[in-house]
Amino acid sequence: MNKVKMYLQKVAVLVTGVFVTLIIIVGSLTGTYNNQSLFSELMKETAKLNLSIGIGLGALVITCLTVQNKTDIKVNKERYYGYIGAMFYFILLNIGVFYLAYFPLNFKGLQIFYYILTLSVNALLLFSTVHVLKLIFNKK
Repeated sequence: MNKVKMYLQKVAVLVTGVFVTLIIIVGSLTGTYNNQSLFSELMKETAKLNLSIGIGLGALVITCLTVQNKTDIKVNKERYYGYIGAMFYFILLNIGVFYLAYFPLNFKGLQIFYYILTLSVNALLLFSTVHVLKLIFNKK
């Protein structure tokens, strides 16, 4: 019974995160869809915020890894490397927002897709950070 309750709690947190992300995406797109310069500014400001979040979460996890003993790090080394690699890809993805204006084919659909992609990856990164921190502190 306790496992079912924990599972339902995790599903509720995931659904809430997805719901909030969708509200943010739909709300920001409807407010800026007709104004190209405002939408470009929204993408750049969101990318700046995402970069700050990504760097902060990466620093948090790396700091927590320094507290851990060497045997625990060796056991879960692949998971930590995967997380840090995903963090760097996330940072590169958000840096790419600043170069979208220089593409020869500057389609609105491509920009909207890129905006949704960066916000979705940001939400996934937050969930994976919680998973890695639980793994670091041995709370399964």
